[in-house]
Amino acid sequence: MDMILEARDLAFSLAGKQIFQNLHFRLQRGEFYVLLGPSGSGKSVLLKLFSGLLPPSQGRVEIEGVNLATASKEALQGIRIKMGFIFQDAALISNMSIYDNIALPLRYHTRWTEAEVKARVDEEMARFEVDRQYDQSIPAQLSLGMRQRAAFARAFVLEPQLLFLDEPATGLGGEAEFFVFKVLKDYHREKGAALLMATTARHLAYALADRIGLLENGRMVAEGSTREIHDRLGPMKPADSWSA
Repeated sequence: MDMILEARDLAFSLAGKQIFQNLHFRLQRGEFYVLLGPSGSGKSVLLKLFSGLLPPSQGRVEIEGVNLATASKEALQGIRIKMGFIFQDAALISNMSIYDNIALPLRYHTRWTEAEVKARVDEEMARFEVDRQYDQSIPAQLSLGMRQRAAFARAFVLEPQLLFLDEPATGLGGEAEFFVFKVLKDYHREKGAALLMATTARHLAYALADRIGLLENGRMVAEGSTREIHDRLGPMKPADSWSA
């Protein structure tokens, strides 16, 4: 199997509390994997460990065979240009315009001209239907839903092969949620990208995942295909979220 991400013997402590211990995880190239569990189960922390935003207390995380803890600056740069991250609260830079937020990865990671940057930003804003009247607005001037669309556009602007999504439905509802997740499925299929999503929403896991891991209190209590986890947990109504 061609692994794009692998974690071995992972442990993490915060404020003296053990969050994870001896955790192992593998993500295949081109796989849509969902971490499913209740709030407080450690999903967001795990995504940050897997993406290198947090260092583990012990163990190692490798992306494309590169140990994030020991990699050179050049190797990390080569990995990060292939990654995208969508945070639960959008995490746009507060004093930067929406346009500049979306353009930032291109300006930081490439040597593209501004004309080339604009063409890609225009493409991603159109893909996620970010209202162009907000180009020069700061995030605080937008609704949460529009900020989240802009966050998707920023995460996709480098066309990542590895995408981390932390509760990406935050601020979206109804038709907007359906639209964004159709874009995700299409991107996954067309680009062969690996997607790793954390959510409390079973209906999203069932609709999107190739494989699901159940996380409870820092432990992976079950892992399997969507059908296997569906049979274990049972169906839920579309508006429902996790319940123990």
